[in-house]
Amino acid sequence: MGRERGARGAMAGARPRILITNDDCYLSRGLYLLYDAVKELGEARVYSTELPRSAVGHTISFNKPVRLVEKRYLGYRVYVTDGTPIDALHLAMVVHGFTPDLVLSGVNVGENLALQHIFYSGTIAVAVEAALHGIPAVAFSADISGYEEFEDPVFGEAVRRVARALAEHVLSRGMPEGADLLSVNFPSPGSLRGCVRVVRAARLRWRAVYERRLDTRGRPYYWLVTVPVDAEPGTDVYAVTVEGCVSITPLRVDMNAAPAAGELEDVAARVEEELRRALKGR
Repeated sequence: MGRERGARGAMAGARPRILITNDDCYLSRGLYLLYDAVKELGEARVYSTELPRSAVGHTISFNKPVRLVEKRYLGYRVYVTDGTPIDALHLAMVVHGFTPDLVLSGVNVGENLALQHIFYSGTIAVAVEAALHGIPAVAFSADISGYEEFEDPVFGEAVRRVARALAEHVLSRGMPEGADLLSVNFPSPGSLRGCVRVVRAARLRWRAVYERRLDTRGRPYYWLVTVPVDAEPGTDVYAVTVEGCVSITPLRVDMNAAPAAGELEDVAARVEEELRRALKGR
């Protein structure tokens, strides 16, 4: 569906709509690197959150009202919500009527390597939500620890060029066959080399260990410590952390395991029999 939408916009010759968003809040300069990269490709708008919402995953506000206000920051116009990144996308489309032809998410402070991080990430979640609606999306993340690292001029230029090239490709040709969105990760500014790898996502980035500590009243609590998993060649983790390359990982949102469904027919028949027995006396 994303491929068709991108191709349709290009064929129609209409000025494409591009929505830029993130989960680090509107204060992150990574958001505006993406805007500067694509502002000449179409009608680009920036929507973001009021506060950082990292690791919220696919969270949407069901049980509280959300606000949407226009602000000026660093000379940019940005629409800010007190909700989640998913809220920002829906508010743009429903309240403002801004249904994009392309969604760019990021640039996230912190890499989103491996499926483990992909499922946690608010940056990737908003790209997934766009893909669910048939909108091509690219999520960008960087192996950095703070907003100020985006101010490195060489790194900033690298981000802009990569983002623009990918946006131009998706707008003109749609998503690659079989992919609904792309996850792009940049190494840290000091380790970035001039190479790009198209790779699969690793399964794990780290394993959890908990340190037992005592609070000031002597009561125990547990602090998460992550132990890195060895990087496997041919994965996004290896490309970024070992090779120093930008990684591009095509992702699909369809989590249906079709082959496994056939293998479950026998157990489904037994489950159905047990269900009927349970309902027999009703």
